[in-house]
Amino acid sequence: MAFVVRNRFYPQIAIALAMLAIVAFSRTYYLRFLTDLPPLVTLVHLHGLVFTAWLALFITQTQFIARERVDLHMKLGVVGAGLAALVVVLGVAAVFHTAGIPRVRPSGLSPAQFTIVPLLSIVLFALFVSLGLAFRHKAGLHKRFMVLGMVAVVGPAVGRLLLFFESAQFAYLVQPAVVVTFVAWCLACDFRKHAVVHPVYAIGGTLLVVSWPVRMAIAHSEWWQPVGEWIGRMGAGL
Repeated sequence: MAFVVRNRFYPQIAIALAMLAIVAFSRTYYLRFLTDLPPLVTLVHLHGLVFTAWLALFITQTQFIARERVDLHMKLGVVGAGLAALVVVLGVAAVFHTAGIPRVRPSGLSPAQFTIVPLLSIVLFALFVSLGLAFRHKAGLHKRFMVLGMVAVVGPAVGRLLLFFESAQFAYLVQPAVVVTFVAWCLACDFRKHAVVHPVYAIGGTLLVVSWPVRMAIAHSEWWQPVGEWIGRMGAGL
């Protein structure tokens, strides 16, 4: 007899987050072979492959829990820990590589200034996923931290969609708005089911939203400029 999916929220938000990334990068990555875009460098291609594997794993893990296959979820979690580490390492390397490419962002940020934007996404991803792994035996904390880890990295996907629609100048309004939407979905689900909002979503969600104006403040600060330039110099050889 087939398993009954009891909790729809986590499988649904996992699919929504994954689809956002896949659709956003379909032209420049997944369907790149159908375009006249130049081939990707090996580093960026590896970054895309590993993150795609993470998306597949994230969906699979939520499906296992929804079907009460905790045993399979825990076994696959060992693979997940290693894959998450690769996502972080390759994500940082990709930021360094991109910073070494001289081009002004549609927002007006220089490559040196822009480095803080994706770097903070990766730092937040690493923070939430690490907390999720640390609290893997406390399901209520674990699942919420893992979702926030995924929400932390929606920025690049939203930015890519805005580039496609030639609206990249609105990125720093739309990107936090999308984060707010996903956080609100998490809060609403908690409140509907438990009549209370879990502190992980309340505090972690607030951190994600506030991180966007913080990035812009750092990007325009004098002290970040030499840091960003150093990242660009290091990335020029990648």
